[in-house]
Amino acid sequence: MGTNDKVSYRHQRGNGKADGEGFALTVLTISTDYDGDVNNVFAKTTNGTSVRVGVASKAPYHAFVRFPLTSLPTGATVSQVRLLVNCGTAGAAAHLLDIHPYNSDGQADPSADAGDPCYSRCAAGTAYINDDTSLRSTGAKAFTLGGTVVADVGNAKTAVNRFSLGLHEEGDNDNAASVTALDNGSNIPQLEITYTVPTSGGLLAQVL
Repeated sequence: MGTNDKVSYRHQRGNGKADGEGFALTVLTISTDYDGDVNNVFAKTTNGTSVRVGVASKAPYHAFVRFPLTSLPTGATVSQVRLLVNCGTAGAAAHLLDIHPYNSDGQADPSADAGDPCYSRCAAGTAYINDDTSLRSTGAKAFTLGGTVVADVGNAKTAVNRFSLGLHEEGDNDNAASVTALDNGSNIPQLEITYTVPTSGGLLAQVL
């Protein structure tokens, strides 16, 4: 993980297509441009090197992370979305991570929200990831998001050209894990989007 967007393309010939026609399978990795955390008394922090997910100083913290979708082509067909993070401090032995679309569909901008409603919007809607144990240990983590995330990213591209996620600890009752944040400068949260677009020609491979 790093601070720059990375785009890779792999072209394959599509079934039933004329020679040279097919689709470009693309994996787009987008770095966060805004993140932070907020506790249950609505104290919001956006200028740290890490965000907290769970209980710290006797208060439960929810985290939020926003990604620009300007690099995702209009009309792309999204097939998979993954969240890539680095856990700097492990959570408690019973820590359970939930990942939600921020404010139910990922379209709201956490930078525009005060502590309340930011806290509740981090846990709104149906979770993409439910009761995951990965933040019980440190290191790089990759979460393949489920549920309606493919449609939600496409809708967010059309509506607001950004997508935001909320993270919280199930029950808000176990000691917090810390996730490396934007101001750390490296190993920051990234959104990996796999998508296809129609194309023609031969094998194409490119890394930007």
